[in-house]
Order: sequence, then C-alpha cells, then structure tokens
Amino acid sequence: MSGASLHNALLRPPIIQILRATGFHATCPSVLDTLADLTARYIMLLASSASDHAANAHPEDPIPVLEDVYQALQDAGALRPQLQEWEEWWEGEEDMRGLEGFLSWFTGPSNSEIRRIAGFVPSEGDVVDTDSLEKEDYLTALKKKHSKTGEESRYAGTILGKNAEEHPVVIEGGAPTIQEWSSQMRSRAPYMADSDSSGVSSAPSNLSDTEGMDV
Repeated sequence: MSGASLHNALLRPPIIQILRATGFHATCPSVLDTLADLTARYIMLLASSASDHAANAHPEDPIPVLEDVYQALQDAGALRPQLQEWEEWWEGEEDMRGLEGFLSWFTGPSNSEIRRIAGFVPSEGDVVDTDSLEKEDYLTALKKKHSKTGEESRYAGTILGKNAEEHPVVIEGGAPTIQEWSSQMRSRAPYMADSDSSGVSSAPSNLSDTEGMDV
C-alpha cells in the first residue's frame, strides 16, 4: 500500500465518527473518499503554510511554533471574521473575534459531541480510568480495540507503531555485510583476471590475413 493510500485509509475512521457525531448515519463510499481527500488537502495546506511562516520568521530554527500555526489558520480562512493587520493598526487594538470564535467552536457542544463519539469524552454512566481520560488518541484506542492481546509488538516497525530496532539482515548463502562482500570481491579479483586472460583464444591466422578476401 502506498503512503497516500495508507494515509487516506487512516483518515476514513475519524471522518466517519465526525459524520456520525453531526447526525449522519449513512454515506456513499465515493462521498467518504471525497471527504478524506479534502481533509488531507486541508491538513497539507495548513502544514505547508505553517512551515513557510516558520522558515520566514525564524530561519535559524525553522520548527513551527504556535504563532506560525496561528498565521497558517489565518491564511486558510479558519479565523473569521477578523480585521487585516493594517486595520488592527488603524484601530489601535488586536481583533480577537476570529480566534475567540474558533476556540468557542473547539470547546463548544458540537466538538464535544465529536470527541464523545470518537471515545475521548465518556458518556453518562460510563466508568473510566481518570489517569487515561483524554490522554489517548483515537488511533491508539482503535488499535487496542482490534488487538486481542493489547500489545504494541504487532505494530512495531510499521507506520502504526514504534520504530523497530535496527538489526542486520543476513542473506542466506551470501556475505553478511557489505564490507565482507567487498573484501571477498577484492580477493577474487586476481583469479578473475587470470581466468579472463586464459579464456580468450587467439584468432585464427587466416582471419587476420586480408589476402584472398573480397572487400
């Protein structure tokens, strides 16, 4: 599976949960794929914009910070309504309506329902571990749900798990390392040269004689 296909596959479950939280109970596969593609494009737009702002604002350490993400959200139109910078300068105060609206949506009842459906917020009457409350992302919860043992070893070395420890891959019947293979090839070089020189036969004398040949 290619990287793009895997990422789209990982996007489908959260989008399904969001649709469920907003009141949809069925959809067509083509609609789901379209929403996954739009979501991936939007996330890429935010990430690339935040990266550009970080490279311009602090090129010595181009790791995006909160201010870079804030400006990326502004570029994408996520913070509306909001005055332009020169309008804020003219008014003499910073316009916080867009940011406050975004925070009210994020912490409001709509997003709370999405988080509840995704498993981050317990339903009424549910008994949960307070230590793990709102500390586990959706993908981790989904992996535990579909894992019979609950162990992370089955995902080690994959994009879904932790990086596996590097170890040499032994090729059966061959040299275990590149260095040993290189030394073997160097040791065989004189014998290979002798074999090539002895295996070349001289051309018949009559082929080297141009007399009697039609040119």
